[in-house]
Amino acid sequence: MTVETHQRGAELLTDFDTFFRETFVVVARAAALVARDPGVGQESAQEAFFRLYQRWPRMESAEHARRFAFRVAINLARSHLRKYLRVTLAGLEPRGERSEAVAHVDEWLVIRSALSGLSPRRRAVLVLVDYVGMDAGEAGAVLGISAGSVRTHLMRGRRDMRKRLGMREPEVSE
Repeated sequence: MTVETHQRGAELLTDFDTFFRETFVVVARAAALVARDPGVGQESAQEAFFRLYQRWPRMESAEHARRFAFRVAINLARSHLRKYLRVTLAGLEPRGERSEAVAHVDEWLVIRSALSGLSPRRRAVLVLVDYVGMDAGEAGAVLGISAGSVRTHLMRGRRDMRKRLGMREPEVSE
């Protein structure tokens, strides 16, 4: 290994470390909201960042890496949810308490409960746009759908959330 290669590798590692510190918590929380479970969110984010680390030299930009991390974590969370729902629907409840990586606070429980009633697609769109702060194009790229579909799911998901949270519909001015 040449000194140049070693230095380049160290720069990439440093860049990854910085990226990880700045992004991991948001990715984990987004995945937790989608999966309805903070522990699953943590696991999904860990797996997403492991895969990202393996591909780090091929990432074109921080934005490319960010989209990759969110896409993998959200897809893993959705996969877990589909599997968990099948188990629940079959009448097989998991044993014991699920591990909670995030302290239970009233707001988390209220939001989690309201999100749990949404379809997985709407839930993912709401989390990526309203919680993470992505625009419709970015969220669409993460989920593999068009920006127009994101906006439609976002509008309907927000309406459903307002109903679930007991909020009034916003007034439309003419």
